[in-house]
Amino acid sequence: MKKIKPVWIVIGAVIVFILGTIWSNLHVTVDNVTLAHNRLPAAFDDYKILQISDLQGKEFGDNQKRLVKLIKKQEYDLVVFTGDYISEEEEDLQPLESLLKGMPKNKEMYYILGDKDADNSTAALKKGDRFYDLFAKYNVKPLYPGMEIKKGNESIWLKTNPYVGMNEVGGSDISSQLIEEKEEFEVRFKEQQDPFTIEIAHRPTEIDYEDTYLHEYRTSTLNDTGKEWRHWDISLNGHTLGGQFRLPIIGPLYAPNFGLFPGKVNVTGVHTVDNHTQYVNSGLGVSGPLFAKFRLFNTPSIGLITLKTK
Repeated sequence: MKKIKPVWIVIGAVIVFILGTIWSNLHVTVDNVTLAHNRLPAAFDDYKILQISDLQGKEFGDNQKRLVKLIKKQEYDLVVFTGDYISEEEEDLQPLESLLKGMPKNKEMYYILGDKDADNSTAALKKGDRFYDLFAKYNVKPLYPGMEIKKGNESIWLKTNPYVGMNEVGGSDISSQLIEEKEEFEVRFKEQQDPFTIEIAHRPTEIDYEDTYLHEYRTSTLNDTGKEWRHWDISLNGHTLGGQFRLPIIGPLYAPNFGLFPGKVNVTGVHTVDNHTQYVNSGLGVSGPLFAKFRLFNTPSIGLITLKTK
């Protein structure tokens, strides 16, 4: 019996690796995560949030057939779209519309913007903007500045990033109507007795340290004199693509805003610091130059988050 030459073993392994990478990039998985918190109101035990992030114009079959089919198999109470619906090079909204068109219509759905979407401008929250009009067409509401979700006599509060001028929706074009809505929401929120808060933000706010620029921004510009920069119990984020390229053991190779070999905290998965729990979904799309537009050991995913009382 002839021995197989090592070179053929290497070639075979490379072929299997390439085919496996192509297959994984064309499919989408469900990232099932459980976020337990001792302050979660009892009425929201087992409450499920479906997170869809960083589509970046990617298509999963004709009219998003594979993605829609997967979503329809899930059981959830609410949907949040967490930004970056288009890519850097292509501003076509058709992939997003195909997804919205196929979404089940019997659930509450909210969206925020990503850094690639209208430059985080509040213009995308007003009638006449293409993002606003498209989401409104399929009954998806803008989550700005936030929303109270009620079950019986108990509530949880969804909020956009509190540092809106830096990370999320901002700019000088904010309308008087949006300013008024923001002020009314903040009055209602401050009237609550220590409300359970879920931050919905495209870009993660660092859970483990306060960036110097963030500290300066919130204390000088927003006059926030408190020591705590994490104004939330749970945070749901996207933006990083989970690192896009991952290696076994090493983890993510690079993440936007977090650099080379960033580790997993603030980049992917679930992490808890001082009773604050952050989940970063790896999203669906890809970023970077044409030769790097693929994922490595990082299958596209949607997040299915189950809230649990501790």
